[in-house]
Amino acid sequence: MNNRDNLLGVFQTMYRWRKTIRNVCLIALVGSIALSLTLKNYFQASTIFYPASPELASPEQIFGATGQVMRYFGNDHDLDRIHEIANSSELVDYMVHRFRLYEVYGLDSTSLKGRAKVREYFRSLYVAQKNKNDAIEISVEDTDPQRAAEMANAARDKVNEIAQRLIKSSQSRLLAAFEENIKNKTAELEVLSDSLRGLQAQYGIYYGSEQGEQLAAQLLAAEAEITRGRARLEVLSNNPHIPRDTVEYIKANLRAYERERQNLLATGQGNVTIKGFNEGLPKVAVMTDLHFQARKQLSFDLERYNQIRATFNTDIPAVQIVEVAEPPLLKSRPKRSVIVLASVVAAFLFAVLGVLVAEAYRDFNWKDIARSDA
Repeated sequence: MNNRDNLLGVFQTMYRWRKTIRNVCLIALVGSIALSLTLKNYFQASTIFYPASPELASPEQIFGATGQVMRYFGNDHDLDRIHEIANSSELVDYMVHRFRLYEVYGLDSTSLKGRAKVREYFRSLYVAQKNKNDAIEISVEDTDPQRAAEMANAARDKVNEIAQRLIKSSQSRLLAAFEENIKNKTAELEVLSDSLRGLQAQYGIYYGSEQGEQLAAQLLAAEAEITRGRARLEVLSNNPHIPRDTVEYIKANLRAYERERQNLLATGQGNVTIKGFNEGLPKVAVMTDLHFQARKQLSFDLERYNQIRATFNTDIPAVQIVEVAEPPLLKSRPKRSVIVLASVVAAFLFAVLGVLVAEAYRDFNWKDIARSDA
């Protein structure tokens, strides 16, 4: 019963003060309408994209040097990396200068306070976040819908540029390392080439296996001819019916083949000898193998370098665009009806509270209370 009486008392008090409450609500209504009409309309444009896999810029993947299946979209780490880039100070400063936001926001570009304010104001209108589908969504608000769309797309393109630059920076350092390595190996190869040419000239060995076969064949042929010549000479030299010219001819051939054998077994300079061949072949073979391995490694490094250079010069996107920002047709804020309604409701509640407080303490003699406190 007391609760009903109290509630009834509240309504009675509100009824007695109904004009005051009404006036407060009307003032709030008119004031909120006037205030909301002075607020600028803001339009929000958004673009959505996924991070691309860094494997797209990998020479191994591009030129098929690995058997792994290529991933076209990045993982969670790539998503975090792109998100950090999208919220970096570099991107904010780029947007400020690209769209002349000092002039747009009416701030002084020459003062430190103005520089801080323009960044703060832009960040209040700019949002780069992961959405529910694990994509990056960049949203920009502006009073001009066309500029809002251009700013959102420009921010996305700048994110792509920064991400590409980070990858190309690593590739650039790798290219520099390869260039230095190729330079050193080219110099080493020249030294090996000079050493190999010197050994070949010294021992006369240019085609090891072929020359060895030829020397062996020549030596065997000479030995065979010497054996045959001696046998003929032994048989024919004591035969009185054989002309002396024939015997001398056989002796001359025998001396020629003996000289040939002597030359093949000698150590002299000029023509390749068996002894010189056997002495020089291991040295020439080792140097030839070193030269071959150096050329093979240099060829591999050059191929690898050219692959990295081709990848470096190729424009490989770091983001996969899902939705391009377009000029919005409707404003995003302010919601004037909400502002007006909230203002009137708040004014009504405060007016009722004030009326109840005033009604509850109207019988107090504030002068007597103040006098007694004194």
